Amino acid sequence: MLLYTKVPFKAKNTFNKIYGIAITTAKGVNQTMCEAELIIKMQKGDYSAFDQIFHTYKNKAIGTAYLITGNLSTSEDVVQEAFILCYTKIKSLKNPELFKPWFFKIVTRLSWKYSNYNKKITPVENIFEQAEMSVDIEKNSLNAFEKEEYEELYHSIDMLDNKSKTTIILFYFNDFSIREIAEIMGCFQGTVKSRLFNSRKKLKKLLYDFSKESGSDEILKYIR
Repeated sequence: MLLYTKVPFKAKNTFNKIYGIAITTAKGVNQTMCEAELIIKMQKGDYSAFDQIFHTYKNKAIGTAYLITGNLSTSEDVVQEAFILCYTKIKSLKNPELFKPWFFKIVTRLSWKYSNYNKKITPVENIFEQAEMSVDIEKNSLNAFEKEEYEELYHSIDMLDNKSKTTIILFYFNDFSIREIAEIMGCFQGTVKSRLFNSRKKLKKLLYDFSKESGSDEILKYIR
């Protein structure tokens, strides 16, 4: 059973109260001390090491894929294939300490591929309902306006191109660093900074238009 809780996403200086599916980290692996050792064991064919890595990263991986694709079933397919590739290609990873960006590079590429295949987009208003059918979610008391804010925010992010959307998701929703995102997306750190700046500018305009229509500027707190 995939583990989810409805809590505010980590948001650094913006998106400081975004409600949705957040990912809990499974216990059992001290990442700072043991992860590199586990990766080396995986490269030697140790399946128990792979199992520990799987339980450490499966929830964050499916949360990332879910935010990119907007479809829970698709995100589960993405993560299943990502871990298969992880297990079969792990020997190609030269530096075990770089496993995390290496693995999430696989997840993001597959998410883009599956997004192109899956043309039927899940309506934002149905995301919570679909998630509740498939995973355990702690109920969160969202009032009607907060839910409307989240839906508009998700719609606005979804209007960005794939690379900009993924950059926003990795940085604001998953708290990856600029350096890690550059490694995941295979680009320069300056490119990541540029995408964040331009995407935030686009989101600001989209959310400003929504605030005028709704008569409230509360949603603007996400991009101040």
